[in-house]
Amino acid sequence: MDGVQVALQLLVAALVINVLACLVRVVRGPSPRDRVTGVVLAGTTGAALLCTLSVLAGAPAVRSAALALMALALVVTVTIVTAESGRR
Repeated sequence: MDGVQVALQLLVAALVINVLACLVRVVRGPSPRDRVTGVVLAGTTGAALLCTLSVLAGAPAVRSAALALMALALVVTVTIVTAESGRR
């Protein structure tokens, strides 16, 4: 195993910890805005995790799943911001 693979595996571990921390914020968030922020951050971190795993596994098709996850995070963000601005 070369140094690049070790670095990518450490990156995967750090991203998994980040996703878990985001999910804790989603569950325990004091306000709905904190929960939405946690979901969006978990989605974007999940996309980075999928991209890293696609490099490690040599499966470029996984990048398409990462792209779909990013598009979903964008739609969620726009929907929440639109709903909040409509309430004011």
